[in-house]
Amino acid sequence: MLIYSPELSPRFNYILELIFGKLLGISYRTTNIKEEIIHHEGPCLNYSMTDIEGLPFLRASGLLYEREIIDQKKSLGAVFTWKNMPVFYPAGEPSILPFDIFAASFYMVARYEEYLPFEADEHNRFHSGESIAFHNGFLDQPIINQWALQFGKELTRIFSGNIQINPLEYQFKPTIDIDNAWAFLNKGLWRSMGALLRPGQSMAERNYRFQVWRKKQPDPFDQYEFIRQLMHSHQLDPIFFFLVGPYGPYDRNVSPANSGFKRLVRSLASEFRLGIHPSYNSNSSAAQIQKEIDILAHLSGKEITDSRQHFLKVHLPHTYSIIDNLGIKNDYSMGYADRVGFRAGIANPFRFFDLENNTSTDLVVHPFQVMDITLQEYLKMEPKEALDTISQLVSTIKDVGGTFNCLWHNESLGEWKHWTGWSGVFREMLEIAG
Repeated sequence: MLIYSPELSPRFNYILELIFGKLLGISYRTTNIKEEIIHHEGPCLNYSMTDIEGLPFLRASGLLYEREIIDQKKSLGAVFTWKNMPVFYPAGEPSILPFDIFAASFYMVARYEEYLPFEADEHNRFHSGESIAFHNGFLDQPIINQWALQFGKELTRIFSGNIQINPLEYQFKPTIDIDNAWAFLNKGLWRSMGALLRPGQSMAERNYRFQVWRKKQPDPFDQYEFIRQLMHSHQLDPIFFFLVGPYGPYDRNVSPANSGFKRLVRSLASEFRLGIHPSYNSNSSAAQIQKEIDILAHLSGKEITDSRQHFLKVHLPHTYSIIDNLGIKNDYSMGYADRVGFRAGIANPFRFFDLENNTSTDLVVHPFQVMDITLQEYLKMEPKEALDTISQLVSTIKDVGGTFNCLWHNESLGEWKHWTGWSGVFREMLEIAG
């Protein structure tokens, strides 16, 4: 298929690669020579601001030809409905679609709104309440996938089956964050004594802590054998993200110098992929992230090319630029802490586009759709309601050939305190998503 555009900009090339190359699997090439598309025999598309008589026309909004980051309210327009889906960047007649699917998809997947002024949350993050998806009720939809599949149907109709669509197949990728490897064990004398003497604890909790220290009870966060068995029985390939940064208010894992921690890392590395979980205070420090990558690489004996930001602290483009320059190839931070759904509007991995430099990068972003803490702590769900939510997400993702990517913690599997019943949610989720 030949696609004409008067300007073959980085943004234009990027979004065509995503929609045609990845989501629809349509072979295509581009041209900026008008005469070439006029005389082309076979399927073609005119993507520009001007109709060419006799050729399928998709009106361009102009976003993909811009080089700066500017307010999009005027060209984005009010969200309206097409084929029961919310759309924006209206195109009007005689465009074959009533909206600029390329601009709308680029706006979502490049996270354009995160570059514009917004009100951050307590951790200085862009949160769901600031997003166009939340305000217009489509955060629970992989809207880019849905647009692309309907676009594919339209093209098939226009060209009477003379193009071949090869959509993606559903996949499942479980991931585990190890923010705190143990609740009570391997913390060292001073941390252990400080925790024991901390006010507000019940006698039962103190007794339980003593039982764990004396090996009469298992540590509630020590769920690694439980996870290992489930992953092998379901033939899954999880990624474990380890926090190895220095101790702080939000970074409370066991010291990487601890012998028990070293054994845990080596044990999991012998069977599964490991990724770095850059510490809360490392977010703007390339040197600190590099140090933590080096620590985990040394402990595991493996190259570390995957990452997920602790507390999901992603500041675009800086966070991604830093880890890309440090050799990280895959990031799994693209999701919201406060709500489930599709932060980037897509259910598949995609390459990060750096809007500040107006260029595509090699860093692959793997969006996740659901996190245990979101369900239990932010949304206050009971296990049954959480499973219903997960089931609906999985069904939606299967419908579009996406990847269900979940974020879980070892802490939520120990049936301890407010996590009672949640190991069953995890086990059932693996059944639903498999």
